[in-house]
Parts: sequence; C-alpha cells; structure tokens
Amino acid sequence: MAFHKGLALTFVTFLGACSSPSPFFMGSAPLAQQVSGVRFDVYRRENLAQAIRLSGRLPGGAPAIKAAAVIAINRATGCQVNLADIEADTEVVTASLNC
Repeated sequence: MAFHKGLALTFVTFLGACSSPSPFFMGSAPLAQQVSGVRFDVYRRENLAQAIRLSGRLPGGAPAIKAAAVIAINRATGCQVNLADIEADTEVVTASLNC
C-alpha cells in the first residue's frame, strides 16, 4: 500500500510541473517565458493566447501573477494583450491579442 501512495505522489508531482493548454490551444507549441523569476509556457492560436504558470510565486499574489503572465504573453507573441479581455486565475491566463 505504501508503494502505491509513493507512486501516486510522484505522478502528481510530475503532472504539477507540466503544461497542458486548454483544448482550443492543443497543437500549439509552447513558447517558454520567464518574468520576475516566474516561468510560463505561452500558447498562441489565432488572436488568442494562454499563459500557464509553471513555477514561482510573486509578492502581491494573484494580481502580480496576472501582470507577469500578461508580460509573458506580450513577449512570446510580439502582440499586446487586450487588457479588457482577460480570463485569469493564479495558474492560467487567457487573453485576446491586439497585433
């Protein structure tokens, strides 16, 4: 029984370090970005982008993570995030782009 718990913990830890975009972005290659020590994978499809936080925390909590994700999307895509059209939590930020 202890073996199964250890295996499950290892599997969950491994998945926590992975980046898996929402279905709309499947097939898009991740564009790695780092902002203020926080790593993101950014996915782009058409005029939308999604940033997935892979590591790190910032002082300031969710607003700081959202701001860092916006910078990561801007850098990765070469476009500007439409700040009026963002869906965000502390792990995933999805936004439309102005290119």
